[in-house]
Amino acid sequence: MIRPRTYGWRLGIATDLSLAIARQAAAGPAMENHRIRGWTLAAENCSQCHAIGKGAGAGVFAGPSFTAVAAMPSTTGIALDVFLQSHHPNMPSVSLDRDEMGAVIDYILSLKVAAPSGR
Repeated sequence: MIRPRTYGWRLGIATDLSLAIARQAAAGPAMENHRIRGWTLAAENCSQCHAIGKGAGAGVFAGPSFTAVAAMPSTTGIALDVFLQSHHPNMPSVSLDRDEMGAVIDYILSLKVAAPSGR
């Protein structure tokens, strides 16, 4: 007996892919708002010691710029999370809740420059 081909698995994959794309599109503006909140928190809490924007700020800063931090190969979300929860003698203690810390981390990670293709 010859069985007719079924395309149910293809439909399932296509549906899953469509849902994933829709979720990512919906998360885009929310993620951007989270990064903006991170920039705002960084401006309020970090800008006295760090240049926080993409451009180099004028003046003398005690700490590295956020773009320099983002450019470090070791900079990941997890590494920043651990760093921000640890005490550092040259850095004042900044009290951020988990969501605020996540927003600042997302902002710093958004400053990462993508590696050129072909590497």
